[in-house]
Amino acid sequence: METNLQLNMTESNDKWHFFPCSIGDDQAFIYLNTGISGMIAAAPASLAKIRLAYKSPRDDGLPTNEEFEVVSAIEDRIEIFSKEAKDWYVGRVTVGGHRIFYVYTSKGESDWVDFIQMLGAESGYDIRLAYRNDPDHKGYHDDLYPTEDDWQVIKDLQVIESLKSHGDDGSESRQVDHWIYFDDKPSSVDFVIWAENDRFTEETEHSHETDDGKYCVRLFHQGTLKIGDISSHTIALRHKAAEYGGDYDGWETPILKSKDSFQH
Repeated sequence: METNLQLNMTESNDKWHFFPCSIGDDQAFIYLNTGISGMIAAAPASLAKIRLAYKSPRDDGLPTNEEFEVVSAIEDRIEIFSKEAKDWYVGRVTVGGHRIFYVYTSKGESDWVDFIQMLGAESGYDIRLAYRNDPDHKGYHDDLYPTEDDWQVIKDLQVIESLKSHGDDGSESRQVDHWIYFDDKPSSVDFVIWAENDRFTEETEHSHETDDGKYCVRLFHQGTLKIGDISSHTIALRHKAAEYGGDYDGWETPILKSKDSFQH
């Protein structure tokens, strides 16, 4: 009963996020279950990191279309193997032409060695194992879990996906509006000076005092919704707002449907 309860708790708390980030000088992509962050202490103390080398990765380290399905099938095998006991598959990192899977496991190292050798022989991929004791779950917290900047990227991606579902692929430059809140108008002055000397314009007719006594600064910039473009703006605003005592509260933009969306 204890095992079933633990597995059910993990499954019921599934909340997976995918986001780009930098690891050293390399572009990386992380996919992890953030929904278990509050219960990760209950995960097994041993960490199995399974490192797969792509045969012909793209320049950004991601698999080609030809490799995507094969690698996805390997990931499925790892997930199935990890569910045979109290194992928690918590996420993966794709970087430098490799994909690294993270599993907190109650299995012994020899069990994983046998499984990885079989998986490599069957798939033809170079797959290696790093097995270590990790009672504090630093692999999850330090290697995978989003930083504050990563959370901003995740929020940006959610808005982008919503727009994409309405036929807007984000490629067309347009006005993007931002909201930043301060305790009062005088507190916002230095921030606005910085913003207008950077890449932003204040919409003074829309900046206003709120019903709860705060002061809302409304800014905009012109740009695309490609993640590197939009997040370079949102992260800068979040950092500077905090530096000047304010809170960045997000962005919105009109839907601009791409030409392809009108052809369907």
